[in-house]
Amino acid sequence: MSDRMHPIPFEALLDWVLGELRAEGSVFGIKKFYRAPEGAGQPWMGRRPETAVGPAAGPHTQLAQNIVAGYLCGARVFELKTVQILDGEDLTVSKPCILAEDEGYNCEWSTELTVPQARDEYVKAWFLLHVLAKELGLGRADGFAFNMSVGYDLAGIQSPKVDGFLEDMKNAARTEQFRECAEVLRRRLGDFTRFGPEDLAAISPNICNSVTISTMHGCPPSETEGIALYLLEQKRLNLLLKCNPTLVGYDDARRILDALGFTYLRFERESFDHDLQYADAIPMLRRIRGRAAELGLYFGVKLTNTFHVKADRGELPDENIYMSGRPLLPLSLRVAARIGRDFGGALPMSYCGGADAKNIAALRGAGLFPVTVCTELLKPGGYGKLTAMAAALEGLETAGTAPDADALDALSKSLCGPARDDPAVRRAPRPEAPDVRADCRVVCGVCASVCSNRANAVITVEGRKRMLHLDGLCNECGNCASFCAEKRAPYLEKLTVFTSAEALNDSRNAGFAPLPGGRFLLRWDGAVREAGPEDADVPVEVRAAMVAVRDRYPWLLYD
Repeated sequence: MSDRMHPIPFEALLDWVLGELRAEGSVFGIKKFYRAPEGAGQPWMGRRPETAVGPAAGPHTQLAQNIVAGYLCGARVFELKTVQILDGEDLTVSKPCILAEDEGYNCEWSTELTVPQARDEYVKAWFLLHVLAKELGLGRADGFAFNMSVGYDLAGIQSPKVDGFLEDMKNAARTEQFRECAEVLRRRLGDFTRFGPEDLAAISPNICNSVTISTMHGCPPSETEGIALYLLEQKRLNLLLKCNPTLVGYDDARRILDALGFTYLRFERESFDHDLQYADAIPMLRRIRGRAAELGLYFGVKLTNTFHVKADRGELPDENIYMSGRPLLPLSLRVAARIGRDFGGALPMSYCGGADAKNIAALRGAGLFPVTVCTELLKPGGYGKLTAMAAALEGLETAGTAPDADALDALSKSLCGPARDDPAVRRAPRPEAPDVRADCRVVCGVCASVCSNRANAVITVEGRKRMLHLDGLCNECGNCASFCAEKRAPYLEKLTVFTSAEALNDSRNAGFAPLPGGRFLLRWDGAVREAGPEDADVPVEVRAAMVAVRDRYPWLLYD
């Protein structure tokens, strides 16, 4: 199959949302919607997100439906996936590229879409969140915030491609996608009960007023300050600078991870030597902070990026991979504590690194804002885990956004000491593999929950739950295979729905694509032919799936 995702047109997205909501009471498989408490919110860079949690820049903020799924579960801060000058088919990513069985590993980096496609996905998501906030009564229309992420050098950020992205996100009214979304909603106002013309007119084209500088994948430390000043002075954007966990230093990192049982993680001193050094970082941060203050703009740090390690155990098909999740928590907190101490709590910190429902209140209570997650959402439960995190933060709006150096130091010490026994951070033995079922007759739905793109869907076929794979939304990240109870690869082996004959011919998966007149192009047992639900020589389970998709789930056949 192709590992290229195919963005869904806005009206098709709207049809999917409304159709699934009416038929199933869910949206993109999400059944339990988070409603923000009335009046909730914390001022942040000119916005007021209703919760302090959301997805970090990564697979959960690459497509419009991903962002919608996160919002429905309680996310209100969205760190959009990084864009850079290298994009689309010019960007080579080894596949599979994600492994989140325990700690997380990945070998992906920026968006796999083209930069204009990425912009359009964010515009579509912006409109849909406004619609759902009002139509479902989930919160205020201004209760969420988008934050851009760009990399990896100044020349690329100044290129017409990335510069155009920045300007379009600051004022999307100049884009065709913004105009299209507005026109579709204007024409479809009759489909809504609460969302009206005044709500549509109030949707601001200022999607983003802030940006994060991503400093991995070759961003020269000497260039970081120049990028920051350019984005402040020339683009007039509020700014976060993402720091790398290498700021803890090689010796400290090795000691911390070894003490917690992560002795098998291999990383090299060279990676630390080539990254920004802590002694250089502090004066640089002071200079950038001073310039931002002169311009009346927000400046803070994002702690932290993922951690560069070697793929010695065949985790992913790339020699250099990036670690996240539990082992990143003590490293990121050590960086936060050191910077918090040096700045006396006066430098705002956005946090990402091993956050979950158990520790998020403590992280937020220490003045970290927002707290974003990725690896935790790639595990069973998926986006639904955001609901527990959002609930854990309710009532903490008054915690403020000034990092508490003492609290951060205490948290860091409690998680980094050699006697630490908390299973949330100490490496535990891998559990034995679950019993393998003969087939998927009892659908567990795990592969659907762990897919950030919603490329695996549970549907009802003749009264029985059935798993389908949606080719157009899959980028072959491989995460679903990590958690399949049958130890299979759902993205390669489940019956697949294709949106076109061309897409089917570009794949080897068994499945079907729509043809005119209610017929389908079918691949089964390696052969491709035209077929339909009425054809007796088509397997019964395939015929039933065709009927269900055509009649009950037509939004899956978007084009």
